[in-house]
Amino acid sequence: MSAPMINDNHAPSHTEILGERIAALALTPLPHAIVDKLKTCLLYGLVMAVTAPDIETLEHAAAAAHDAPGDARTFLTGQRRAPADAAYVNALRMCSRGQNDTYSDIYAHPGCIVIPVVLALAQQNRASGEQALCAMAAGYETLYAVASGSAARLLERGLRATSMFGVFASTAAAARMMELDAARTAHALGLATQHCAGTMQCWTEGSPEWRIQVANAARAGIVCATLARHGYISARHALEGASGFYRAFAGIDAPPAPDWTWHTPDVVFKPLPGCLINQAPLFLLLQMRREYGFGADEVLAITVMLSHRNASYPGIARHGPFESTTGAVMSGPFMLAVGLRDGTLRMRDFDDLHGPGSIHDLSRRITVTGAQGLPDWGATLEVHLKDGSLLTDRITELSRFAFGWDETDAQLSQLAQEWPWPDGADRYQTLKQIIRRLQEQASLDSVLDCVVGKSDEAG
Repeated sequence: MSAPMINDNHAPSHTEILGERIAALALTPLPHAIVDKLKTCLLYGLVMAVTAPDIETLEHAAAAAHDAPGDARTFLTGQRRAPADAAYVNALRMCSRGQNDTYSDIYAHPGCIVIPVVLALAQQNRASGEQALCAMAAGYETLYAVASGSAARLLERGLRATSMFGVFASTAAAARMMELDAARTAHALGLATQHCAGTMQCWTEGSPEWRIQVANAARAGIVCATLARHGYISARHALEGASGFYRAFAGIDAPPAPDWTWHTPDVVFKPLPGCLINQAPLFLLLQMRREYGFGADEVLAITVMLSHRNASYPGIARHGPFESTTGAVMSGPFMLAVGLRDGTLRMRDFDDLHGPGSIHDLSRRITVTGAQGLPDWGATLEVHLKDGSLLTDRITELSRFAFGWDETDAQLSQLAQEWPWPDGADRYQTLKQIIRRLQEQASLDSVLDCVVGKSDEAG
């Protein structure tokens, strides 16, 4: 039975517009370009999850706090959980490399929130691959629709865009997996406004709350959709009302009613682990290093120029040593110092090098500063060599990181040795083949089989 839509003479509310669009996704096939990008995002996200660093204490705490029994498996361990709890645990793991797919212009990571929700509910509902892709599309596009025009204002208030807006993505994905009608989907999105959270103080102090911000957003989406499924309603103008989301959290009048113009193809991927803000300058440095053949001993100083907003983002300009890996994951000087010395940056470098050590002496040759005229995510890099030479290069946007399937596969295949099982390379090839033909899959069990231990390995 449909939930009652509250009707009056006013135009549809923001959540009602989105609810109609999300529900309608089931009626027509997704565009091929969207399907291809979503498959790429799914492959990327799952590889990031299985190759995440050892965070045993954090994962044990997360699993202990979210242990309701159910049919959804957790990554690696294969423990059975209720979908909301499995989504929490899996989202925490998927984001832990700090290497996530990203909408750069709204500062948010959709995959690490949407994918765990879709996989958890797919196991409970015996959903098909086609249903999963439809739900992913709902999540990715809803995130952009809600965040567009307000994300920067939330950042100015110290709020993290990924978790603040991510709950709308997870709610939309969960609503589609539950096949909610437009009215119930709208109510679920309204309820999501009551689950928005996440400050950026953790980046300043190097503490690990950023992982549970993602996990909370994933879990809350399933909760909101479940509440709406069983008749719980929400304020019609939960987003744009006088005391709604935009005024309360962003301090702005509501942006125009959300559109739906397929932004999923704009999602970019981090080619290396660590904060997205540092990807462009690190890319430039590694490119220069290969082209000109210099090493760390030949470099006098490096200046990284970013937009003022990016340069002042918590943790970006910090020098180590750091109390935890979180500080290193955010630090531009650290990431570039490792790249300068080693010619690359690996996930294990954050674990092995964040504490006291010579890499931090090298990082002090690297300065991050804000500059007029640079867009967010762009960078100008100046490398001053000891022979008096000055090398410089610039990136103004990240479209070169909006990789397709083949480019992403080429990068991910290099991570096979980081899978936690001896047959990691074979698992990756199997996973790739399954996702490539995802619309033909009657269930997603085979996807999960690739990213959990065998029966004698799973806990």
